[in-house]
Amino acid sequence: MARRSLKDEVAVDVATARISKAAGVSSDAEQVTQSKSGDVLEARSTSRRIKTVEDLLRHIEADMSRFEIAASEATKWECGDGGGGSIELHRVFVRLKPKGGPTTREIVQAMIDAARKDIRKPLTKSVKAAKRDAPWQVLVVADPHFGKYAWGKTTGGDDYDLDIAARLVCETGTQLLATGNAHKPGRRTIAFVGDLFHYDRPDGSTTSGTPLERDGRLQKMIAVGCDSLLSIVQQSAETVPTDVVIVNGNHDEVLSWTFQRIMQERFRGSKSVSVKPDFTGRQYLTHGRNLLGFAHGHRAKRKLPQIMALEASRQWSECPYREWHTGHFHSQAAEWQRPIETLDGVIVRTAPALCPPDDWHSVNGFIGSRQAMETFLYDPAGGLSSMHVAGVLTS
Repeated sequence: MARRSLKDEVAVDVATARISKAAGVSSDAEQVTQSKSGDVLEARSTSRRIKTVEDLLRHIEADMSRFEIAASEATKWECGDGGGGSIELHRVFVRLKPKGGPTTREIVQAMIDAARKDIRKPLTKSVKAAKRDAPWQVLVVADPHFGKYAWGKTTGGDDYDLDIAARLVCETGTQLLATGNAHKPGRRTIAFVGDLFHYDRPDGSTTSGTPLERDGRLQKMIAVGCDSLLSIVQQSAETVPTDVVIVNGNHDEVLSWTFQRIMQERFRGSKSVSVKPDFTGRQYLTHGRNLLGFAHGHRAKRKLPQIMALEASRQWSECPYREWHTGHFHSQAAEWQRPIETLDGVIVRTAPALCPPDDWHSVNGFIGSRQAMETFLYDPAGGLSSMHVAGVLTS
């Protein structure tokens, strides 16, 4: 079909205005249409009141924090009103496209700023050594999803954005560190088990390219997320020698390893913090007769005990108490997954998440999980001595 010229469209709009007038329709009434093709939004209006592109954007309530103008046009003409006078009509067109992602330079600068902002210099003094039989505290940080957006009126749950994520991570992390300090641990491990960040690409999609609803620009997500997560390690190291282990999630494989590098540089030379340098999705730590594995949990979950026996065979033989810490499922899920399972003599734990369901999780029934963070205390002789949960008060 041949594309109509602007002259043809104006003629149609004039004819429409005359027909509306003859039918008794007010000449102030707007004729506004919107259409969407993929991520591109188009809007057209024929009106006496909507005269400019800005007027049309206000009328359709366009979110200009997410879109930018790709093309626009505004014209006007006069037509008879049927009574010897004339009517001035305006035709406005605008095409909107999603804002482009940040440049590589902007992303790198955001990472640098995140590592510098409000963070003190690394500790140079060692904290006081603990007794040999002191417990080992493991604080599991799973699925905070910095950059995730949830609006309770559409999910049926709690709101969630960058500011809320930062507050929850700070509150629950501080509570569990204080709980651990009361038990006088000789060592503390902060385990980041993936999906620290909600998306991994400048266009707001995951590592594999899944598009997501999100809060804020990528630079802001990196800054807020890094500040919050680094503060947990900093606070821990002020009282207990602290080591850090990081594994990637399915949402944020690139940013997981970037965060690991930021962590290494941040605490380079520190006598109180050590960062495990491995770039593998499954990692292992031992303390006394305890062997712990850490993975996000989105792959090979039911094979993890056998994989541990192969990948950590020497530690397996030396440590009769074995556990896995995973995340990914946000604890209670609508399918087979269970928060705690014993598989081939190995306990496999699924950590809860601090974030509430977003629209996708709500629609698909992944609801009802407790929003929380957990910490565990292990006896060097082998075995879990206690676990503690810091929950979120939901509305």
